[in-house]
Amino acid sequence: MAIKKRWHFSVFSTESVKPMTLSISKKLGIGLVVFAVALVCFLVISVIMIGYNQDKIIKANQILTENRLLRSRINDLSVELDSILTKLRLMEEWEDQIRVEKNFKTINKEIREMGIGGLPQVDTTFMNFSRDLNLQYNLVLGKLTQLKSKLEFDYGSHQELLDNVKLKELLYRNTPSIYPTYGRISDGFGWRLHPITKTRSFHYGIDFGNKTGTPIYATADGVIKDIGTKKNIGKYIAIGHKFGYQTTYAHLHKILVKKGDAVKRGEIIALMGNTGRSTGTHLHYEVLRYNKYRDPYDYLNKLEEDIILTNN
Repeated sequence: MAIKKRWHFSVFSTESVKPMTLSISKKLGIGLVVFAVALVCFLVISVIMIGYNQDKIIKANQILTENRLLRSRINDLSVELDSILTKLRLMEEWEDQIRVEKNFKTINKEIREMGIGGLPQVDTTFMNFSRDLNLQYNLVLGKLTQLKSKLEFDYGSHQELLDNVKLKELLYRNTPSIYPTYGRISDGFGWRLHPITKTRSFHYGIDFGNKTGTPIYATADGVIKDIGTKKNIGKYIAIGHKFGYQTTYAHLHKILVKKGDAVKRGEIIALMGNTGRSTGTHLHYEVLRYNKYRDPYDYLNKLEEDIILTNN
């Protein structure tokens, strides 16, 4: 008969000389050892998993916080975009008002809306995370697209308006539009009985009567084209202006500018006199456009809005 092997454990105490002995079978001992090792492994793995899961929980909380912050920032951005679009619409109203005041062609509202049209672009970046967030994100993208298109359209229309305003100002400065001197109009433009020859002749300008030395003003920006003396008109000045204009000032007493000088509208260029064939102190004033004589009276005391650009 075989004798079963057993494991014996002796436990000694400082209070007793006789040890306490525990005897178990080898099979049970091995089972206890395996159980102990498995328990230790389980505990170690549990600690590792708890640490891993704790890290995932922290990261998940961070993601939730970031998500809430992202939603808040997207909402703030949407509100800011609405504010910018509102300001752009206000600027468009100002532009329309300027166009009306300057007699420029206004931009139809439907045309402005066409400038920001087009199919909406859908971004699916957040589709797999949150449908609401994805919708909110795409609404902001739509406003950004609208803002970009509106800015491009308005930039072009504002640039056109600026060019027109500059052209309008340039046209106004170079169009004879003020009185060339002080005094009464003694003779007008057209057919008349010449005061000296007593024959019917055409008068190509208008005459302003006043005393000798009365200031003579350039009626528009320009360059002194010619200065001289002729038998009929005496001392004279001819000024060349942009847009095909030329003005002539005759019967002068004294000339205060030189040929080639640039002069400004309202600048004193001479003094009234009685030179040439004349019956008294006066200014003979002529306006030409594309070498054709015009009635100077039609250009006197014109405002900026009264002047339009023409080809004749």
